[in-house]
Amino acid sequence: MNLPALFTSFGLIFLAELPDKTAYTMLLLATRGRPLQVFLGSCVAFAVQGLVAVALGSLAAKLPPEAVGYLAAAMFLGFGIWLLVSKVEPGEQQAPLSKNRAFVQSFVLVFLAELGDATQLGTAALVARLHNRWSVYAGSTLALWSVALLAVSIGGTVGAKLPKKALRKTAGVLFCLFAVVSLVVGR
Repeated sequence: MNLPALFTSFGLIFLAELPDKTAYTMLLLATRGRPLQVFLGSCVAFAVQGLVAVALGSLAAKLPPEAVGYLAAAMFLGFGIWLLVSKVEPGEQQAPLSKNRAFVQSFVLVFLAELGDATQLGTAALVARLHNRWSVYAGSTLALWSVALLAVSIGGTVGAKLPKKALRKTAGVLFCLFAVVSLVVGR
């Protein structure tokens, strides 16, 4: 296990996921009841999506190192800019969910929300850049599970009071900085 790759992946993905629509989805689902099922469904979806990201990153790692460096920097910069300019949409309250429905709905919504999401593509870029797929997978997955646990835990109690815009902007700036670092280190 490569600890720098694990910690880098954990930190970047955690910060990027905090203001993400998926975190809000989990938070809102948890407010409808069954937080454990929401958490478990989300964790399974994140684990599967992480494997998809590892596969994409492993393919990208076969490219020339300079191309990977530019590709990773472009992806991080793109995600950073997207986080800086995108708007946060508030969700709606709905009726409570049954145990099975909470699990399935959480899995499906998180799985679909993460398809091509910044954190999935960011994980793929980290795999390609750091050449340590399982450390990146572990760090990214642990980060996503941590955000899921946080979102589910706070559910309806503090959800409306979170500074979503500030979290999104911070993650955007960090992704842009990582793009610059990626270019500098890659030379």
